[in-house]
Amino acid sequence: APELLEETSAQSISLPQPLSEPVKIGVAKDKAFHFYYEDNLSLLTELGAQLIFFSPMQDSLPEDLDGLLIGGGYPEVYARTLSQNQQIRSQIKLALQNGLPCIAECGGFQYLQEELEGEDGASYPMVGFLKGKSFRTEGLRRFGYVNLTANEDNLLCKKGEGFPAHEFHYWDSDAPGSGFRADKPQSSRGWDCAFHTPTLYAGFPHFHFWAAPSAARNFVAAARRYVQEASL
Repeated sequence: APELLEETSAQSISLPQPLSEPVKIGVAKDKAFHFYYEDNLSLLTELGAQLIFFSPMQDSLPEDLDGLLIGGGYPEVYARTLSQNQQIRSQIKLALQNGLPCIAECGGFQYLQEELEGEDGASYPMVGFLKGKSFRTEGLRRFGYVNLTANEDNLLCKKGEGFPAHEFHYWDSDAPGSGFRADKPQSSRGWDCAFHTPTLYAGFPHFHFWAAPSAARNFVAAARRYVQEASL
């Protein structure tokens, strides 16, 4: 497993070369999804992405997207409103079924599952692209820093590669995924987590793109391939 990065400035990391043509990446951003590292968004822009912000609570999915980023936040607080926007739930599910590259971290991962227990205790239908339901627990689950190692080739990296990440969530899922192995640094604790395919990363762990700039570029490159394949 990769070692956690120590304090590292952007200047000391080799930035992957940007792609020749920009791609449009939709970024879910509203009261339900707002946990983003600004450095992550800046790096995507530097790599050739045009970021298009939208609200899963009240908007439809922007047209002609080449990629999708759904970050963390508090979807459980706004579960009823998210569920009521049936149009965008259907649009996102169809787009992912058609191969739209997507990163969905923590709250974004829960949104892609079939159901989410709201803060009110009721269960609400979500996007339904991934099997499973997220539900309230009595405390923080798997809290802290981890090293992720891919169990198979995927959107972000090759089998055996990985990057540092962290988890911070009170809700858990009955289907957390098994695409990566998460290991606690300086500990024997570990577990499987996250879903991945050649076009998807979805799981509870958050990660900083500057800790894995090649993963960020792989995401943008997948968006470029999506454009090219759509034009054939």
